[in-house]
Amino acid sequence: MCDLTSPLLVASTWAHLGAVLLALGLAACSSSPPPATPEPAYPEKDRAAEAVRLLSGPAWYRHAVFYEVYVRSLQDSDGDGVGDLPGLTSRLDEIQELGVDALWLMPVMPSPFADSGYDVSDYRGIHPDYGTMADLDALLAAAHARGMRVMLDLVMNHTSVDHPWFQESRKDRTNPRADWYIWSDTPSRPDIPCGPVPTFGTSAWTWDDVRGQYYFHRFREAQPDLNFWNPEVEAAMLDVTRFWLDRGVDGFRCDVVGLLYESAAGCSLIPETTAYFQDLRGVLDGYPDRAIVAEPTWFGSTAPFFGNGQDMFHLAFDFDFVFGWPSHFESAMAQPIADHFTAVQQGLPPGAQNAIQLGNHDVPRAYERVGGLTSRWRRAALVQATMPGTPFLYYGEELALRPGSQVVVDGRDRSRTPLPWSAAPGWGFTTGQPWIAFGAEPERTNLAAERADPGSDYSFYRGLLALRRGREAFGTGSLRVLPTDDPSILLYVRESVDETYVVAVGMDEAAARTGVAAAANLPGDPRRLLGDATLVREGSAARVTVPAAGMGVFRVR
Repeated sequence: MCDLTSPLLVASTWAHLGAVLLALGLAACSSSPPPATPEPAYPEKDRAAEAVRLLSGPAWYRHAVFYEVYVRSLQDSDGDGVGDLPGLTSRLDEIQELGVDALWLMPVMPSPFADSGYDVSDYRGIHPDYGTMADLDALLAAAHARGMRVMLDLVMNHTSVDHPWFQESRKDRTNPRADWYIWSDTPSRPDIPCGPVPTFGTSAWTWDDVRGQYYFHRFREAQPDLNFWNPEVEAAMLDVTRFWLDRGVDGFRCDVVGLLYESAAGCSLIPETTAYFQDLRGVLDGYPDRAIVAEPTWFGSTAPFFGNGQDMFHLAFDFDFVFGWPSHFESAMAQPIADHFTAVQQGLPPGAQNAIQLGNHDVPRAYERVGGLTSRWRRAALVQATMPGTPFLYYGEELALRPGSQVVVDGRDRSRTPLPWSAAPGWGFTTGQPWIAFGAEPERTNLAAERADPGSDYSFYRGLLALRRGREAFGTGSLRVLPTDDPSILLYVRESVDETYVVAVGMDEAAARTGVAAAANLPGDPRRLLGDATLVREGSAARVTVPAAGMGVFRVR
């Protein structure tokens, strides 16, 4: 019988997570006799104290785990079928129990909801569906009391047509806000050669009968672009950030922020845009321990969003990974993932860090993207949690939520369905009629059911995040990829000043594979912390064996 109390599987300081981590360790057990030489024991730190240290101070976001929340679908508190801020506040304990340190709230400001809140009609209010400003204050207080942070989604590029700024701007060509938006007598301007962002229409210009001109919009007709060439607009948006920072929010996820300025020279990330990033960072630096994360508009390096690493964004989303990981795992080849993260590390300035996602509100659910193959998103989650970068989980990802079928706003609603909490009526989300139908199989994917199952996706995620927590190497440590003679094995080292870890990911889903890294030069013998792979030091080399679709995390110093 496998001894589940052995150091082979559970570090002594994880006792409070025993049930979860023991379940994760089952894969590492076998009916064969224990090895003649036990795995080494390394001096263990107080991981809870380490987590407090790493999550405090200005670099907290590099060690945190973020959770993207669609408030509308998280928890309804009043039976109207719509999730709200009091509902979210009531679920903070469950979210923290998963291993989350910070929340990113999709837009909660007033909006006519032409684009699910990304069409803001008031930058200084709360959508009545979600509650009041007092409810936000209560959420902030409750989160901060638990040591959790809260970031808001900030949509600066455009507003709703219902925003008072636009309503004033459209009145005539001489009013105080006449130049706050981009207007033209024709559906084009030589200084703005930009078309609409793909999937948001066929023209970036819409006729307005009130003003008798066309207005410019990169997205929907209901989302006119602000004119950032106007200094008053620049100042107004910085004032908006100060308003929320003064309220106590911990920062912002900045929507399509590379599109703020357009000119004949370009439509994205022109010099004036990056200069404004520095102004925005200057505001953030006036408040302790706040952070901003950029949403890029296109693929490629995120380096332009970081400047020198200290004067622009703190984080930027790695879209190459979020859109590419399913194909990487389908190919069963380790090199594309290794090459990607190596290039990221070489391309970013010191101190810069990407935000790593498997999914978000704009892409299908992870479950759907890999055809329901559990092993693929679990291995991808391991990469997300242990490669350089800050993990951002999309709500329900830890439960492997299935896509929905109902559309209320647009097709992206399929990945924005309510989170099922229990087997209670309304699946614990609401006592009323939900604003949109649940995704498939809520009886299997509700939190209560998965929490009770040691082999569930929730149990896997909770154990994985516990492994990352309080380990500096995974937040800010160096990366060294260890090439092996088997191209299907991804093997890499994460190292901090006093600790070294090795991560093994098997890309072959059909058979076990063994590979040798000839120049591993590991500083000590491996001690497995998670998974079913084995790693043996052989002089300067290391031999790794990974079962089909297997994985492993090892401490070697």
